[in-house]
Amino acid sequence: MTLIPTASPRANINQRRLMRDLNAIGRIGIGDHGAVTRLVFSIKELRSRQLLIHLMRQAGLKIHIDAIGNIFGRLDGREPKAPAVLSGSHLDTVIHGGKYDGPVGVIGALEAVRTINENKIPISSSLEVVCFIGEESSRFGFSTLGSSLVAGEVHPKDLTNAVDPQGTKLEHVLASLGITRRNLTSLKRAPKGLKAYLELHIEQGPILEAKKKRIGLVTSIAAPSRFKVVFSGRADHSGTTPMEMRRDALVASAQLIEYVEKVCRKFSSMEKGRVVGTVGAMKIEPGVINAVPGKTELSIDIRSTTARSKDRVARMVKRRAQEIASARAIGVEILPIREEDPVPLDKRLLRVTQEICDQKGIEYEIMPSGAGHDAMQMAKITPAGMIFIPSMRGISHNPLEWTDPEDIGLGSQLLMETMIRVANE
Repeated sequence: MTLIPTASPRANINQRRLMRDLNAIGRIGIGDHGAVTRLVFSIKELRSRQLLIHLMRQAGLKIHIDAIGNIFGRLDGREPKAPAVLSGSHLDTVIHGGKYDGPVGVIGALEAVRTINENKIPISSSLEVVCFIGEESSRFGFSTLGSSLVAGEVHPKDLTNAVDPQGTKLEHVLASLGITRRNLTSLKRAPKGLKAYLELHIEQGPILEAKKKRIGLVTSIAAPSRFKVVFSGRADHSGTTPMEMRRDALVASAQLIEYVEKVCRKFSSMEKGRVVGTVGAMKIEPGVINAVPGKTELSIDIRSTTARSKDRVARMVKRRAQEIASARAIGVEILPIREEDPVPLDKRLLRVTQEICDQKGIEYEIMPSGAGHDAMQMAKITPAGMIFIPSMRGISHNPLEWTDPEDIGLGSQLLMETMIRVANE
C-alpha cells in the first residue's frame, strides 16, 4: 500500500460534542463511585449500542449490524466500491470499570467521520465507524469476540471452555444468534474490501504520562495465553480432619498463584520479552467456612509481546501446577481457553501518523501495547494501526480511569487526519 501525502484538512473536530457523546455513553451502566459495568450481551451493553446507532443516524451514516451485533456506520467516498477505511473499538466494559476504555475509540471515530462529512472534506474511499461486540473477556474469558469473528479467527476449539460465572456457554449464546461451529466464518469480512483499520485508545498504562507525551504510536500488540487450572482434592470437615490428612485444593491454588507472580518477575525486562501473568478469577467448592476446599478453578492470563517468552512461561506454569498436584496427591486438569500470538501493526500506517505528528509539532512515543485490542484481530485481514492517548497514573479497568479531554480531542483529530490521508491514497 503506497500512501500519497495530502494536505492536512483545515477542519477541527468538535471537542465539546465529542465529550458530550462520550459522557452519554459513560452514564449507561454507571454505579457506585463512578464504576461502569456493561458486560457483553447485557441489557446495559445493548442500550449503549442503541445510543450509538442513534448517534450514527444523526451523523448521516449508513448503518449495518451483523448477526452478532457488530455495528458499522458508513460514509461513502467518491469511489464507494473501493476498499473502505475502518475505525472504531468497543463499548462493553469489565466489571466495575471506567468510562474511557473502548468508547474513546468508537466516539472518537464517529466524531472524526462526522467532521469530515460536515466539512465536505473529499475522500476517495468510504469510511466506516465500527463498534465491535465483546472485546473484554470479563464474562466468558474470551476477548475480542466481535473482531475475531470479522477476521475469521474464532475456531470451534476456542468455544469449549468459554463459560460465564452463571454457567452460560458462549457457544450457546452464539448459536441463539445463528452462529454455530459450522458457520463461524460467516461474519468474516473479505480482505479485498478493506483498505485499513485504525483504532484510537487510551494507553491503559503509565508510560505516556511519565514521559509527558500526548500521543503514543503503537508498533505491536501483546497477546495472551489463557487457560484454566482445576485442582481436585477432597472436601472434608474443617474441624475433624487433621492437617496431615487433608487434600486441600485451595492451598495448592495458593502455591500456584504465588508461582505465577514469581516466574513472571523473572521475565520482567523488555529486552527479554517482558511477560506479565495474572490469576484474575477463582472458584472454590464447596466454598463454605467449615469445609476443606475440595475443588478450585483458576483462570490464568499470561501475556507478552514476544511469543517465545509467553509460551515458555505458560509451559512453566502448567508444569508447576502438575508438580504441586503430584506432591499433594490431588488431581489437576488444565483447560485451554485461548492461545494467541503477539501481533505487529502496519509500519506504513505508523509512518503516516508520525508524519502528521511531525508536521503539527506533536510529541509522540513509539511503543508496544501490553493490552490486547480489536486491532490485533483486524491486523490479520488488513493493515492496522493504533493511536494511544495518556491514562492518568496508568489506571484502567477501574472507576478512577481518566484521560484529559484535551488529549481525547487531540487523539481524535490525529485519527481524523490519518483516516483522510489513508482514504485518499
